[in-house]
This record gives sequence, C-alpha cells and structure tokens, in this order.
Amino acid sequence: MLKFVHAADLHIDSPLRGLGAYDGAPVERVREATRRALTNLVQLCLDERAAFLVLAGDVFDGEWKDFNTGLFFLRELNRLRDVGTRVYLVRGNHDAASEVTRSLTWPEHVHVFADDRAETVVLDDCGVALHGLSYPRREVKDSLVHPYPAAIAGALNVGVLHTSADGRPGHASYAPCAVDELVRKGYDYWALGHVHAHEVLHEAPWVVFPGNTQGRHIRESGAKGAVVVAVERGQVASVRHAALDVVRWREVTLTLESEDSVDELYDKAKEQFSRARDEAEGRLLAARLVVDGATRAHADVAAGRDRVVAELRARALDFGDALWLEKVELHTRPAVAIEELRASEGFVGELLRAVAEARRDPVLAAELRAQLQPLIDKLGDELPGDVDVTAFLDEVEAHLVSALVAP
Repeated sequence: MLKFVHAADLHIDSPLRGLGAYDGAPVERVREATRRALTNLVQLCLDERAAFLVLAGDVFDGEWKDFNTGLFFLRELNRLRDVGTRVYLVRGNHDAASEVTRSLTWPEHVHVFADDRAETVVLDDCGVALHGLSYPRREVKDSLVHPYPAAIAGALNVGVLHTSADGRPGHASYAPCAVDELVRKGYDYWALGHVHAHEVLHEAPWVVFPGNTQGRHIRESGAKGAVVVAVERGQVASVRHAALDVVRWREVTLTLESEDSVDELYDKAKEQFSRARDEAEGRLLAARLVVDGATRAHADVAAGRDRVVAELRARALDFGDALWLEKVELHTRPAVAIEELRASEGFVGELLRAVAEARRDPVLAAELRAQLQPLIDKLGDELPGDVDVTAFLDEVEAHLVSALVAP
C-alpha cells in the first residue's frame, strides 16, 4: 500500500493581530501554534511512512518578518529528506511569487510547481503523476483548471490546486472553478487548498480540502490538520483526516432554562468548560462562551454584566493552562412571553413591534447603523469587532423587556 499526505494553508508565523489586547491571553503559545502544527505534520508523514507530501498553497503568510520563518520550514522538511519522503507544493495567494520576496534554496527532495505554466511530475517508482500550477501573483480571478495537463494513462493522477472552488463563506474568490470542471479533468485525486475547513467535495474522483493545519482565531474552530490518502492497486482506497492542531478554538454555547438562576449559569458553564476541555484531547482550548435563553438569570445578567463575565472567567481559571476563555457573549432575555407582549396593545407592544420592524427591514437597519456610526467611530479599537445591528437590536429588546416588564 502506498500513502501520501495532503495539507494546505499552514500560514507559518501568521501575524495574530490584536491577540495582546485580550487580558491573560496565552500569546506565546498561540503564536507558536502554526510552527508546532508543521512539526506535527512532518511527524504524521514519518508515522504513516508517506511516499510524498503535497502542500496545496499558503505555506507562508506573505512577507516574513525575518528569515527564520523560511529556515524553520526547511529544517522541518529536511526530516522528511532523511527518510526519502518527497515534497510537492504550489504557491497560493498568500505565498505567491509576488507576495514572498525572500528566496529559499530548495533542497532536492522539494519541488515547487512553476507559476508560468502548469506542469507534471511523474513518480515512476510510485505510479503517480502530480500536476500543479503556482500563483504568480496574489489575485488570480480566473479558473486555472483548463491549462492543467491531461491525465496520464496507467498512473494515479493527482492535481494540486489552490482555489476557492465553487465558493465558501469567508474566503476570497481566487482561481474559482466548479467541482464538475475538476471531475471532467479525469484525475483520480484533487489536492485543494485555500478553504480552511476540511471538506470532501466529491468522491471517485476525490476532490478534497484538508483545511488549515492550525486554527488562528474563533472563526477557525474545531479540529484542524491534514489528510492521509491510502492507495491500493493504483486507486485511492481511503482518505482520512488527521488532527495536527495544538490550540483548539471552539465556541461553547450554553442555553439556560427559564428557571435557571445566575448560580446555575456558573455551574453549567463550568460543566461545559470541562466537557469541551476533555474533547480537546490535551490541546490548549481557546473557548468563546455564548450564553442565551429566556431565563430568570437575565435580571442578574442585565444588572451586572461585568460581574457575571468576571465570575465566568474565574470558573475558567479552575482549568489552569488547559483552557483560555477568549470571550464571553451574554445574549439572555427575560423569561416572559415576548411574542404575546409584541402583539399587545399599549406602549410596550408598540416599542417591541418597532424593534422587530427594524430587525426585518434592511433600510431601517441601515438607517440605525448610520445613526450609531459616530459612536462606533469614537469607540474605535474598544469594540471587539464589526457592529452587528441585528445582535444590537436583540440586546435592545432584552433590555426593554427587562426594564419595563420583567419582575
């Protein structure tokens, strides 16, 4: 049986902007995570006795602050040279020729696909043909599939491509293509990169995103790693995702029941932290706690949000270095029948209907945002991110009910 490993989007030494603004953030552990994930990737290749490693773009993250980024990468790859494992990579939008101006002298066991033409590398000893094309510049707006060479008969054909495919939320549309376009090329396996979530787009032939090797923020949550591809009798027999991350980002959601008090909120949060910590399997867990629900605890939450957040952070500290509570979002609301109140006559019903209308009507929402903009500009960096008008209206509704109706 022949095996190879497919990875992408390592983003080694990616700058983690704003991390230092979080009180108590394990800055150094998070900053080192992309390097440690690369070390884990190399070890995976060694453990699986992989014949070769495919890197489908964005190994780096644009220009390096110093040359040590490239040297660290080469030192790790040289561990593969010592056992005869070869490396084949394409450049993506972040490490295109125009983005990474520092040059490396690549060792003989590493092949970087050209950026001026699609090329094929045939591994006669493995019965494999690899086809690839690197990005010459950051923005590649057209499909790159057409110039890829025809499949070679009698070989296992692997296409290496950095692409947004048919589009994924949160990812720029670079080298877009349809899955059918890839399938029609006649290759056996498409090793894709660019999208940071693991996904199998097609089987027989296989079209696979491995996801990135290490999550860098809460929007890159869950297990991150690479895929191990097993080949038997010239065909792909299995594709298995292997976790490589050393910091696991996760959103922990806690929905309170109507009769829950604030003390039950603290107890339930600690239970959720414990469960999530165990599921991280020894990695540092970077968790965001999101609390919602129509609950009796809302009165205490509304009266002292800072105190509640501090108590929740204290519960997280009980887990020591295993857990970092990145952020707490409190979206509770009073345990009252809001729909009945919204339909009622009088001042309260009229107010709630106005809030609902603003939430529904994009014109009203845009007008509200325009009126809030001077305050947003004034607060600037004190805000955790872009202001979500819908979330803002949810909080307004909760505060209205709490102040005017809830006991």
